Amino acid sequence: MNLITRYKMLTFWHKVEFWGSVASIIAFIVALIIFLVSYLTGPTRANQEVMKKDLAVVVVMLRDELSIKNEQIEFLQGEVARLRERIPSDRARELAQEIPNDAGPYALALKAIAQRRFADARQFLEKAQEEKKIELAEIFRTRGKTEIYAGNYVESATWYEKALELAPDNIKIWEESGVAFLLSRKYEKAEALMRRALETGEKAFGQDDPRIGRYLNNLALLLYETNRADQAESLIRRALVIDEKVLGKDHATVGVRLINLAWLLKRTDRLSEAEALLRRALDIIENVFGKDHAMVAIPLNNLGVLLREMNRLVEAEPFMRRGLEIDEKTLGKDHPLVAAELNDLAGLLAATNRCHEAETLMRRALAIDEQSFGKDHPNVAIRLNNIAVLLQNAKRLVEAEPFMRRALAIDERHFGKDHPRVAAELNDLAGLLVATNRLGEAEPLYRRALGIFEASLGADDPNTQTVRQNLESLKLKIGPAKNGSFLRD
Repeated sequence: MNLITRYKMLTFWHKVEFWGSVASIIAFIVALIIFLVSYLTGPTRANQEVMKKDLAVVVVMLRDELSIKNEQIEFLQGEVARLRERIPSDRARELAQEIPNDAGPYALALKAIAQRRFADARQFLEKAQEEKKIELAEIFRTRGKTEIYAGNYVESATWYEKALELAPDNIKIWEESGVAFLLSRKYEKAEALMRRALETGEKAFGQDDPRIGRYLNNLALLLYETNRADQAESLIRRALVIDEKVLGKDHATVGVRLINLAWLLKRTDRLSEAEALLRRALDIIENVFGKDHAMVAIPLNNLGVLLREMNRLVEAEPFMRRGLEIDEKTLGKDHPLVAAELNDLAGLLAATNRCHEAETLMRRALAIDEQSFGKDHPNVAIRLNNIAVLLQNAKRLVEAEPFMRRALAIDERHFGKDHPRVAAELNDLAGLLVATNRLGEAEPLYRRALGIFEASLGADDPNTQTVRQNLESLKLKIGPAKNGSFLRD
């Protein structure tokens, strides 16, 4: 008996005409007791079944909403893309509210992921595995999702490998695993799965299905990160055509594709075309999400950086500041992405001779990254180097040197002593030593940098040529060494 039936029963007795009789009063009291007992003791078996079905639908919807798809890796932005958190969608958080706290452990795990309670999600998934009501491949897949959202990409890849072993023919697991492998830099595995998903999807769904646009986008990101920008561009353009045709030219996904295509064009020096695409993307995303949404910060920051590179500094600054303001509000003022944006804005300020404000922002970015990643992280080395360059340009050489040396030590530990990034830092440090008249100390650093660049980039690379020129200039300054060894190549 459902609640409506109980209410009708109560109403019937309430409307009985002969209230004066003892029998009718007793009957009314009995009906009231039946109603209250039935209501307070919970739903009937039939209603329980309906509730279970409703909950099952919500769980499936939430599972799909949390899938690691294009929303999680949609932007081709190098460092910034990796720093931007994989945040469950607003829809996922709404669905999570519909899952009661006494639901099963798998449902509660999905709820915890949507609410970013990752430790709870892991515990619930362990309980679900013990209960054995959910397929083990799905539990491993969901654990992989948990680690993606938590930012633990290497661990996520491990869980997806386990899921693939149990469900090797599941296209959804192919797609999500490909993303996990990409984010953990297991490029060969990622590419194999992404190409397999694309080929299978085209056969199953047709070449104009929106899912194909997503597969193309993901594969394009991998190709870009593995230095195949031309191939990546053709895939992004194809994805854009599909999405404009199927979803409409003002859809948010179209904005995403435009941003990605603009990024590729920027990297290949087609800056004017990139600017037009970014402005169109900004209009689309503002119209869809509103002017203060976190998504809006992405085209804003991209436009700011692009205009800065085009030396249109006055135009660039308001875009950068507005993007930074949005991310400080949505992500928090101590988020690593905010540090990256502070760094970009500081570069613009330094270029417009506002060095004091630039230094303040750079030091704030350094503090954020030290807190977020630890004092020996490569991101910290980037911040240290930027501060050192700013101080060096301001002729504050004594202050600049410890920043340079610390950055060099971090990158030698992280990348190895023969990495091109280390060579660039050796060159910079040698330049500072020359500026402080320590020519003898500078010479071995230039030589070491030159050797690294020649071995890794080749003799004709611009970086190699720059260091060679610096070394030759140093030789002229110092003159022939007494033992003759200094001039030997």
